[in-house]
Amino acid sequence: MNEFQKNEDLIERFAPGSTEWGQKNFRPVFPDLAEKIIGDIYGFAYRRPGLDLKTRHLASLAAITAMGGCENQLNFQLRAALNLGIAPEEVREMFIQVAVFAGNARAINGAIVFKAILDERAAVKPEQE
Repeated sequence: MNEFQKNEDLIERFAPGSTEWGQKNFRPVFPDLAEKIIGDIYGFAYRRPGLDLKTRHLASLAAITAMGGCENQLNFQLRAALNLGIAPEEVREMFIQVAVFAGNARAINGAIVFKAILDERAAVKPEQE
């Protein structure tokens, strides 16, 4: 059993359909890297005791935002936050913390990515009703 299969329950909570995508598109090209990343993130970090999933994910978002230059990962993880039930207001507050401790530019860059996600979701929602 590979790391995608072992952690499918959690991966699918973050991004429905991404296990299948990862198995078909990421793992065949980068099998060792895929196994390490999936194992580290979903098999180790997110399954640890001590912090609930929401708190752990907000901390992850803050770290990715503060690092900068991680827009692909930030885009994925911000979408995951919404899929996990983290409220947009909570994500906005995380950006405030990043601005204070890591700088305004990092927070603004992250907030712009988040705004695009929220705008996209708002545009899709009326069509679904």
